[in-house]
Amino acid sequence: MRPLSIKELEEASGVSRTTIYFYVREGLLPEAQKAAASRGVYSEAHLELLTEIKRLKAQGLPLEEIRARLAPRLQEVLKPHVDLVAWQNQETRHAILTSAARLFARRGYKRTRVADIIREAGVTPPVFYSHFPSKRDVFVESFGVFVSWMRGFLESRLALEPDAAARDLARVHAYFGVQALSPDLMSLVRSEALQEDDALRWVAQQSYRDMTEGTLQDLVRMREKAGVMLPAADELLAFGLLGVVENVVMRASWDDRYTTRDVLWTTLCVFLAVQALYTGRLQVETELQHYAALVESLAESPPPMPPSAQNRPGASDPGQTAPENRPSLG
Repeated sequence: MRPLSIKELEEASGVSRTTIYFYVREGLLPEAQKAAASRGVYSEAHLELLTEIKRLKAQGLPLEEIRARLAPRLQEVLKPHVDLVAWQNQETRHAILTSAARLFARRGYKRTRVADIIREAGVTPPVFYSHFPSKRDVFVESFGVFVSWMRGFLESRLALEPDAAARDLARVHAYFGVQALSPDLMSLVRSEALQEDDALRWVAQQSYRDMTEGTLQDLVRMREKAGVMLPAADELLAFGLLGVVENVVMRASWDDRYTTRDVLWTTLCVFLAVQALYTGRLQVETELQHYAALVESLAESPPPMPPSAQNRPGASDPGQTAPENRPSLG
């Protein structure tokens, strides 16, 4: 049941809003659900009733007779079925996000203005700001929309690609498209994923889950097929491979020393090394056991802190020094 504004109901029915309001007062139409003091939300049931009223009026029936004939349908419509206001708010939010995602993709963050998003989405400034307090907020959420588009587009093309390394190369290449939205804002999305009490935290985290999901599935399939047991967590390793891409792309962006080709070769080498581990072609059980004690010791110890940082103004214990029983990294 699609929600309709009074303007949309007018246009769809061919009945003026003055007449619609009159029919509501006369009991021929149910009242709209209130979205605000001066804004109501109508449904397709209103449109169907208006169509029937017009048909019965064309037959010459008086309003009393029309009201009597429509009474059973009115009782059905008056039963609470759908929260049209919530539905309309959800549709409006979705329209803003998709419009913002398209504009950010075409223009980047800096060249996209809130006014552009408002115009593209066909909403008013008060409606926009009732959903998103700032450009930053709408960017982080629309970034998730763009990543979802990219993942759906890319993974459908990779479904028939049998080579996991080739799939990874395609994902690395697609990362350039995500990064093109705004290199600086990628760091914003990462920082939002670390916030503790921010409404955007889940959205930012979900964007990164979407970016790593294809790689994670590949890793799990490779490990299960080969029957390899590794202490590494599949999800963390998938995020680690994405981190390799992010940092390699970041370094390549600093100057003209490295090209896209260099980025692709570098990330491919890392992926092939991981693939060798996951498929059992690279045996590292002995090496892993050699480092087991060190890993456990480090995991149970606080990280080292240089004395200059420990003695900074405001430190809880300026005289505290790093423990002397740190495990050796040599």
